[in-house]
Amino acid sequence: MKILLCGGGSAGHISPAIAIAEAIKSKNKDTELLFVGREGGFENSAVVKAGIKLKTVKIEGLKRKLTLENFKKIMLTLKATRSASKIINDFSPDAVVATGGYVSWPVLRAAQKMKIPTVIHESNVYPGLVTRLISKKCSLVLLNHKESREYLRQTGNTVVVGNPLRADFSKLSRRDARKEMKLKESDILIVSFGGSGGAGKLNEIITEVMNHTSSHTPGVHHIHATGKKYYTRSLSDELKKHGNGCTLLPYIDDMPQKLRAADIVICRSGAMTLSEIALVGVASILIPSPNVTDNHQYKNAKLLADNNACVLIEEKNLTEELLTGKLELLIKDADARKIMSERVKNFATKDAEKLAAKEILNLISKK
Repeated sequence: MKILLCGGGSAGHISPAIAIAEAIKSKNKDTELLFVGREGGFENSAVVKAGIKLKTVKIEGLKRKLTLENFKKIMLTLKATRSASKIINDFSPDAVVATGGYVSWPVLRAAQKMKIPTVIHESNVYPGLVTRLISKKCSLVLLNHKESREYLRQTGNTVVVGNPLRADFSKLSRRDARKEMKLKESDILIVSFGGSGGAGKLNEIITEVMNHTSSHTPGVHHIHATGKKYYTRSLSDELKKHGNGCTLLPYIDDMPQKLRAADIVICRSGAMTLSEIALVGVASILIPSPNVTDNHQYKNAKLLADNNACVLIEEKNLTEELLTGKLELLIKDADARKIMSERVKNFATKDAEKLAAKEILNLISKK
């Protein structure tokens, strides 16, 4: 059996694809996998690291207005479709599985023209442009949220499976994670980050919160990842002067451990991050990125906030005073943290990757 996967633009599109691939391989060890990503995509390194063969096509995202630059990108997309057709023809997959990002469109269209079964997984509440445009012609549409159906033209081919996560998040318990980090039962661990690339305003506000609040609160440990391009050793050293318990990192490599051990998380609201938070069950303060297409991060966070499963702060309203106030309430109120952590678990689908793999394998068996 051969399965071609595609996706890209961010790690949030790659992780579900790898999780699905691992689940399929666990059921059928002889499955041959090939991943198609965008040329030059930083996220492709995760594919190679997972041991999956990689091919790329040259493509760039379209802007939402008519410009000469956009015309050039449309021509590039048409060329990418031809490149995808050659890759698909050479590999001859039994199915093509996409997890979003603009690279998914030419690959899915090429496969559909060749009458190969196509599957797309949508992790956001409000489906991305590619999903909205192409889902009607897909053999199967896998959803993270049932609420996504109201934004699609056709829903007869949809199945809610949750957001596939890699096995790392299920292997470690909270107790073991905290033991590894040498945390006491009474300690409060705050973990904050602004996505894989970091976020300038979040870094500015959160480091001030660390300076003035986290570092001066007994029993509180605060780890913040700035993103590699924002990290400076001088800032890290300056923070240490304000007291123990605060750590500044360029990037969090062992996110499963940190989220399992955390009592409070402060972060963006990308679909993958929220699925991880829901799976481990941790209280969170969500600050959606305002710089994403269709404002989908806000819509992701709003669904949780409407169910009292998080604290939501829009970046336009973000100040040190506001964030400090929300954070101090959660630090002091263990019951509020517990209620929030239990409510967010309602948004987790256990074994989503296995459910997705099952649906894909059933589709192939019917071919």
